[in-house]
Amino acid sequence: MDMGGGFGGFMPQQSFHMRYSGRQRQFRRFYSAYPIAAYQHGNKMDANYGGKIFMPPSSLDEISQLEVVYPLLFKLQNDEEEEQGKKPRTHCGVLEFTAEEGRVYLPQWMMDTLRLSPGSAVEVINVALLHGSLVKLQPQSVDFLDISDHRAVLENALRRFSALTVGDIITIEYNGREYRIAVRETQPSPSAINIVETDLSVDFEPPVGYVEPTAQSSRASLSSADMNGRSSIAKDIHKQEESIKNEAANLRFQAFRGAGTRLSSGTERNADSNKPASLRSYASSATPDAGQTTDNSMEEDTPVPLDLPIGTLFFGYRLVSPAGSQSDQQDEPKFQGQGRVLRQRRKR
Repeated sequence: MDMGGGFGGFMPQQSFHMRYSGRQRQFRRFYSAYPIAAYQHGNKMDANYGGKIFMPPSSLDEISQLEVVYPLLFKLQNDEEEEQGKKPRTHCGVLEFTAEEGRVYLPQWMMDTLRLSPGSAVEVINVALLHGSLVKLQPQSVDFLDISDHRAVLENALRRFSALTVGDIITIEYNGREYRIAVRETQPSPSAINIVETDLSVDFEPPVGYVEPTAQSSRASLSSADMNGRSSIAKDIHKQEESIKNEAANLRFQAFRGAGTRLSSGTERNADSNKPASLRSYASSATPDAGQTTDNSMEEDTPVPLDLPIGTLFFGYRLVSPAGSQSDQQDEPKFQGQGRVLRQRRKR
């Protein structure tokens, strides 16, 4: 890209200069770079998690007289530093034209990328970038995996950026924590792209320090877990489930669990003695054992508690008439009386 260009009629301030070319009109100036933490016109610390800078009002007056492409995008370059024949550079947008004359305020990650210290000179050049279609990012810490919805978080965070440059390590904020993310690849341009009002696809590389588990390690962990047995939490849950099942079985209604008895003093069978006490009926509990002397008067007067299992209903005993009673004889005819009236019918 041709970086020539300048303006005539605008005199640079002291310790700054402006490059001039009569063939092309392009905004190109040097400013003193400061971090946003040094900005004194209000609290703008949120701008540290974006890709836009603060420029002086005079730069807006100059840009308005040029034929530039919107949205405004700028290339920042440190001419004083050079590594392997390349100067540190990045691309950005502009947030406000409220900085002091001769100064620009940059997010801290831009200061680190350009290797600038407060007050260092930085070159600001107006450029036009292609709209991006794909960007590949790599988180710089495995802590980024703690975020449940990475794409939604990045979609919201990238709204504060106007351009992305390959090699940059940007900083975003989510739930009070900072995450550093490196830009590894951009398309269609291999160096930088414009992400304003564009449909951008985002791809991820594994975070730095992430080790993908292998099949052997997962099998080994499963076998060790089987050898060691269930964890204490699993054992407690299993015990609770077993106790609940036992209680439910005890409380479950079971029909026809009672034993038949007679109203007479004698008992039918002694099979009731082998049954649990909760299943013994009123009559069997009231019947004295063999060889045991009891007071008949006390036995008749003292009520015996009816101990029935939960869910059992007692409707009384069936009445059995003794042999030779009147019920065995033929029932007498009923309603044998004759009707009577209070007023006699007159004879005619």
